[in-house]
Amino acid sequence: MKLSIVIVNYNVRYFLENCLHSVVNAIKDLDAEIIVVDNASKDESSTMMKELFPNIRYIFLNENIGFSRGNNLGIKEAKGEYVLLLNPDTLIQDNTLTKCVDFLDQNINTGGLGVKMIDGYGKFLPESKRGLPTPEAAFYKIFGLSRLIPKSRQFGQYHLGFLDKDEIHEVDILSGAFMMMRRKALDEVGLLDETFFMYGEDIDLSYRITQGGYVNHYFPKTTIIHYKGESTKKGSLNYVLVFYRAMVIFARKHFDANQASLFNLLINLAIYFRAFLALLWRLIGRLWQLLIDFAIIYISFSFATYFYGDIANKDFALPLISVLLPIYSLTLSASLFFSGAHDLPFKIHRLIRGWFVGTLLLLALYSLLPEEFRFSRAVVLIGSAIAIILGFTWRFIASVLPNSPFRVNNRMIKRRLVLGDQNSFNTVQNILDTTEITNEFLAGISVDSKKPSGFLGTIDQLHVAISDFRIDELIIDHRATGFSRIIRLVEKLKSYEIEVKILNNDWLVGPNQIIRQHRFKLGNKLFEINLRSIQRKKRINDLLFSLILLLISPLAFMLIDNKAGFFKNIAHVLFGKKTWVGYDKRGLDPLLPVLKPGVLHENMESIWPQDQEGQAFNANVKYLYSNMIFRDAQLISRHFQNLGKQ
Repeated sequence: MKLSIVIVNYNVRYFLENCLHSVVNAIKDLDAEIIVVDNASKDESSTMMKELFPNIRYIFLNENIGFSRGNNLGIKEAKGEYVLLLNPDTLIQDNTLTKCVDFLDQNINTGGLGVKMIDGYGKFLPESKRGLPTPEAAFYKIFGLSRLIPKSRQFGQYHLGFLDKDEIHEVDILSGAFMMMRRKALDEVGLLDETFFMYGEDIDLSYRITQGGYVNHYFPKTTIIHYKGESTKKGSLNYVLVFYRAMVIFARKHFDANQASLFNLLINLAIYFRAFLALLWRLIGRLWQLLIDFAIIYISFSFATYFYGDIANKDFALPLISVLLPIYSLTLSASLFFSGAHDLPFKIHRLIRGWFVGTLLLLALYSLLPEEFRFSRAVVLIGSAIAIILGFTWRFIASVLPNSPFRVNNRMIKRRLVLGDQNSFNTVQNILDTTEITNEFLAGISVDSKKPSGFLGTIDQLHVAISDFRIDELIIDHRATGFSRIIRLVEKLKSYEIEVKILNNDWLVGPNQIIRQHRFKLGNKLFEINLRSIQRKKRINDLLFSLILLLISPLAFMLIDNKAGFFKNIAHVLFGKKTWVGYDKRGLDPLLPVLKPGVLHENMESIWPQDQEGQAFNANVKYLYSNMIFRDAQLISRHFQNLGKQ
């Protein structure tokens, strides 16, 4: 056998399906096999593979054993002269594998081969070609010098930015997303080092291949798409920790003691530096709107104080005015925050709701103050009115900026173009309709020279249509175009900065997003869910009810069935391990936003002999849309004796 393709999958069912379609097309003229190792996925991956690709070899695991061990299991089963390690969130062209195999046949000293990779927006991925991560190269990468001066031979060592990305080169390190190797070389240098759970194992194996007397080549005569980070969150702090610790393992294994110590020092500095940046960015990302609103509200109340004092001929020079104005400003700012005015995508009604509730709170607070501290209701009303006007104004000004988060339109409302045939267009329209995603513009472009009635034109006019109609999302039916054409289009369209999604049956997949029809009645409502608002409400509710339950615990102790479990649940909820009210497990679904395990749920008294999954799912969705503080209170009071349930 000429080639074995090994794919390790973990919970990327929709990306995997497209990947397998592209690989099956690519091996038509090759003596090849496909081996999929599934790391105990919980997203229907196994069902999909068995139904759609029955001729592929599968290894289904009961636990997630990691990337290295999973690939090694597949390699041990492989029979090919060449072995390709391929990520499930990739798409390859019809001729990708034959071109790579031909190159290896003609270059017998090549032990490993990598290809040109682009992301879902058509941008070149620099990890397609990499140098050895020496302490010097790692330093330049860790502290951003390689990104600032990527084409420098000095600073661009890690990603070899000084090498032409469109020419064949000998390189030190290949990417594990697409890594084709000579089986003879693997037999000599060994398989992936299972010390690496995830990340670093491709660097280690690439280096051992070169140490074994072979060379690695970067081969850009074919291009693949890698939806980078679908299996992992590459921007997360956890990714930084795992990736850099993998670098430490590599350094200890291959460098001398002095180099390894220096590398270890650099890595630890990098971890703390990146952790600080991640924490700072998280704080700024959540609080910057709040800080702007607080400043504007404080200025508004200050102006109202002096303005009304002047026209009403009143002296507001009270000793505590410098304290009261910040308290008023903080109250109104907090109301905006808890109303979801700072959540993205921006919604006007949340801003109005926060302002209205905040103004009522201020008036209530004013009425509770001692007489000597009540200086004017008019100041409260005038200050609040100025604040809401300025709040609208600064968001309106910000909305005209590129990629502004304050556009009034929902992020789902886009100008879309469908590339395919009439059936493609009808399918997309049905998906978008049933998921309640709104189109500002939706039209079709024919994939061939015939233009169906109502279509804008043919594929030859695609660029003109994108430009003239200001398209920001292109949906391509791979069944009508093929993956080779999709990859070429994604690369060519990168200058337009549009999002490309791929149509497959009843779902769409693109960078960091999957849109699919739902099998249950209320599934489409999930696209309207404001997850941050729900998480915020749930945490406030949990803390509030936990404190109340602690206060009444002597009485509760007599009523609760499981006394020890009750106090355990209070502790788990306070520390964020559980929530008092969660999902009915009978209606769990991958599209539901993640909530912590619940002590109680909406349907504790419901017994459904038929379609229990569908009814429980719909009940879970209804709970997400409920007034949570009142609903949680009702459920806790109704099922009080079950609060110790484990």
